[in-house]
Amino acid sequence: MNTKRLTGWAALLAIGLAALSCEKEEGVNPAADASQRILFGVPTLSVETRSTFRNALSAGDEFGVLGYCVPYTVSSDPTKIHMDYTSGGNPWTLKKAHSSPEVFYKQRVVVGTGGCTYDRTGGGANNPKYWYRDGYDTDNNANGEVVGADDYRYSFIAWYPYGENFFTISEPAEQTTAGAPVMTFTMPQTGADISSDRLDHTATPDAMLAVLYDRTRADGNLRFTFSHVLTGLGFQVNNLSERDLTVHSVSVSGSFYKDVTIDLRGNSVAFSFSANRYAGYYPLLESDLALPAPAEGETATSSGVVGGEHLLLISGTGSSFGENVTVNIDYTFGGERKQQSIPRPGTFTPRPGVKYTAQLNFVGDTFVLQFMVDNGEQWEDGEADDGREDNDDVVFE
Repeated sequence: MNTKRLTGWAALLAIGLAALSCEKEEGVNPAADASQRILFGVPTLSVETRSTFRNALSAGDEFGVLGYCVPYTVSSDPTKIHMDYTSGGNPWTLKKAHSSPEVFYKQRVVVGTGGCTYDRTGGGANNPKYWYRDGYDTDNNANGEVVGADDYRYSFIAWYPYGENFFTISEPAEQTTAGAPVMTFTMPQTGADISSDRLDHTATPDAMLAVLYDRTRADGNLRFTFSHVLTGLGFQVNNLSERDLTVHSVSVSGSFYKDVTIDLRGNSVAFSFSANRYAGYYPLLESDLALPAPAEGETATSSGVVGGEHLLLISGTGSSFGENVTVNIDYTFGGERKQQSIPRPGTFTPRPGVKYTAQLNFVGDTFVLQFMVDNGEQWEDGEADDGREDNDDVVFE
């Protein structure tokens, strides 16, 4: 299994801002007032994006949460494991190996218009849990061992979308199991043949993660800032020549990474990739696109992003999106019809959460491929693939 550590994700999965409260719960135990309830505000996203990437969670969307606070006692005798309520104020780095998600375990949270709702018992009502307070636990039950609760530190890990179809939690296996989480996101596509299996990019959700470490009750309501797990890849065709161009089809084919495992047990977030693959082709354009030579005073005619959306793919190590990944283009340029299958440039190393646009540029008599970050800044492409060290273009005659 290939593994890479992305220290930048520790910053991306950052503590969010305080937020609006959830809907009001009826029938609260008189021993606790509304300020004692653990409430979620509407999440935000770390980077505003377009196309297939989500730029907000909407009312009705669901995300999952793991919540930690009180560790177990550290003992060589497994029969003497006990909740160590005196250590609830320890920071996450000291207690994560000995803490279980006793606050929340795979808790389903539903986004509303002004906040979020959830049911701690698993039903559909809004029935929140409570912050620890001296003498009471998170179910608002009396517990004389809970002391110094005002200083307790909580850590929460959230993922979107909710459910077992995309994200699975392998660790902790149960709510009583100690340890930071390990979770796997699995792509929904199931193709096996690169040339014949058609893949549907709209079936892929915008997988996201968020964390809030060492929160206290005084910090108020919880608001996650989600970060994207997948990489966006789009294509734009530009005619910068004096010849007319017609693009008949554009597709991306290959043997793609099927899953990515995110491990939060170490000092940095670790991403790993199994040997599982799915194969086939993503059709981006299937009807003729005419791009005539630029008119006088213009520099180019452009398609915009082909298909209007970016593919969402798992970007791994070494071979990036998988094996034999190519962009395939069928076109007529200057009256001559050609087909090209272009592999990923060797120096193009995509990163999770970044959206790239590959520029398919027709310049003079050549066809040039450039990879750009979506905001227009050039990112990476195949240096010296055209035999020159003074540019980073992939040139096809």
